[in-house]
Formats: sequence, structure tokens, C-alpha cells
Amino acid sequence: MDKKAIRKKIIAQRDDLDFDVKQSKDELIINRFLDQGFIEKYDNIFCYVSFGSEIDNGKILSTILDSGKNLFVPYVDTDSMQMRLCQINDLSEDLERGHYGILEPKKNLRKPVNSGIIDCVISPGVAFTRKMERIGYGGGYYDRFYSGLKKMPFVVALAYDFQIVDSLPTESFDIPVDMIITEKQIIK
Repeated sequence: MDKKAIRKKIIAQRDDLDFDVKQSKDELIINRFLDQGFIEKYDNIFCYVSFGSEIDNGKILSTILDSGKNLFVPYVDTDSMQMRLCQINDLSEDLERGHYGILEPKKNLRKPVNSGIIDCVISPGVAFTRKMERIGYGGGYYDRFYSGLKKMPFVVALAYDFQIVDSLPTESFDIPVDMIITEKQIIK
């Protein structure tokens, strides 16, 4: 299967999850992530803001802020079509609908950030393998972001167990993750 077909299949499975089942799986994944101690270990955390049928990571975002750590979230610079980072301090005040309808930092908060300070990334993705390979939505935003860093941060992905597949048609520019957390397992 090519990347496009894999994306379509996995996203359809995610979209078809019953609301209560999704909520239960999300809670297991989020608690499993929080139990790993990443928020205590890292000071500058970059985390996506969940969208659509992605795992609801709002509890992670609020826990990072409540712990006094620095939370950075992505936005798309529509001029360069590059993903940029922005530090936020308040989930209810600092975000608005942006590119693709995803919550992004308000425009007045966007200032240049030294991406090199990021020590942990909580990454979205559509499909993963046990070899830590990842494919996203096809825009290449995260791969381009990682390739521009001098030092790779620790990258953890949150996924439903069915998002783990036997193999993916990856390419040289596809950057793997360091850990995958699902409702049933931790792969590292």
C-alpha cells in the first residue's frame, strides 16, 4: 500500500471510533504518557494541538502549563508553508483556528523562537511501525522541522494500537520517533 492509501485507511478507522471507546482509549494513552515522567524531565516541550479524530491531548497541554514548563505549539507560516513554534501560556486565551482549521497560537503571540531549545516533542502521526517509522498527513511539516535542528529532541508519538502497522513505504527524509505510546503498549 502506498502512503496515501495507508493514510486514508487509518484515518477512516480513527474517524469511525465510537465516542465512548475513543474517550476510554484516549484516557489510557494520556495517562500512560503522563506516567512516563516526560513533563518532569524536560523543560521545553513542543506538542501538537489535537484536531479531528486525533487523540485528545488537552490534558497533556494543561499539565505542561500547570507544571510551569515551557509549552510550544505549532502553527503554519502560510508565506513559507513552514511549521513554526510559538510558546503559549493559556489554552483558552492563546489559541485560535488557523491553517487547516487546527487550533494555532494567535497571530499577535507569534515571535521567532530558537527551535534548538526544544528537548521533547509530542508528535502527531497517522501510522507507525515497531521500527519507529512514522508517516504523517503528507505535508512534510514535521520532517522539515526536524531536519532544520542541530540536535534532535526526544520524540514521542501518541497513537491508537491500530495505527501500528507492519511496514511503511518510508523515504530518506522521513524522520523516525523515539517512542510510541498506545492504549495497549509502549514501543521504544
